[in-house]
Amino acid sequence: MAIHKLEDNAIRAIGATQVLTDPAALVKELLDNALDAKATSVAIEMSANTLDVIQVRDNGHGIAGEDRPLVALPNCTSKLEILDDLRSIGGVSLGFRGQALASAAEMTGTLTITTRVEGEQVATAMKMNHLGQIVEEACASLPVGTTVKITDFVKSNPVRRQHILKNVDKCLRTIKRSLQAYAFARPHVRLSLRVLKAKNDKGAWLYAPKPNGNVEEAALKIVGSACVTQCTWSIVEDSGFTMRAFLPRPDGKPSKIGNIGAFVAVDGRPVSALRGTFKQILKIFRQSLKSADDALEGINEPFIWLDLTCPLASYDPNVEPAKDDVLFEDPEKVLALAKQLFASTY
Repeated sequence: MAIHKLEDNAIRAIGATQVLTDPAALVKELLDNALDAKATSVAIEMSANTLDVIQVRDNGHGIAGEDRPLVALPNCTSKLEILDDLRSIGGVSLGFRGQALASAAEMTGTLTITTRVEGEQVATAMKMNHLGQIVEEACASLPVGTTVKITDFVKSNPVRRQHILKNVDKCLRTIKRSLQAYAFARPHVRLSLRVLKAKNDKGAWLYAPKPNGNVEEAALKIVGSACVTQCTWSIVEDSGFTMRAFLPRPDGKPSKIGNIGAFVAVDGRPVSALRGTFKQILKIFRQSLKSADDALEGINEPFIWLDLTCPLASYDPNVEPAKDDVLFEDPEKVLALAKQLFASTY
């Protein structure tokens, strides 16, 4: 086949499936948008098959009238103006590409965004077409905030749809784990997940913090008191970095702290501990934990909450589409800080 330019619809579809790989990725992107809008409550509802209906409702500041025509268009964002802004956006915003809603519009049967800002008498419900353009507007009843409702996710991709339908339970577990990670990273925010018309409430989850919720409160609700009572705090600072950890005590009981895993955040952004610098940090943690007590030698997936606050422009948050990894300008400095933190505990 000779080289030729792809059709616009093919370009959009390929790009959309890279941004939103499954319902869990979609929920994460919408949650990022809600938190960037300063929401203190985010409610997620989705159908039992995770595809027919996905709705995320927040009480953030809403979408201003002048921004609404652009909200679901590709490459439109309020987070960046020029590429250099990426250097300093890590601790400021969870989203920055301007692709999430555009990709959702491309991949769904219908996308409806209902929003209201302070001072408006009523909300505005906007129905978007697959290009991210507003095709219908109507008044709606909604408090200040934004609700995004999507139906028939990945409708136009039968193969992707069948794959998701075969992995519904895994997808719901991923969403629940993601919400738990955000609860640790933003412990003052109320988060909930409800599965519509489910046979039981096994897939539902709720984190309802007290005013000014903190990490220990989140830990009690997420991993339980049995684990929390086995943990302690460790905090170190150096060169503008602050690393905080809620982690097992040297005399912690393996049965209480095992099989829970790590929750890691950078500047309030949950990140993966499966690759990059944080994979190395978790390796140091496990080695340090095992060296503290022979009884901890065989522990599997020990619990730890680790939060790193960074100086401005010290890392690149734009490493890969899921935005759950960062590239540090000086990773050795971060690793040295982790070694110091674990040495102070173990």
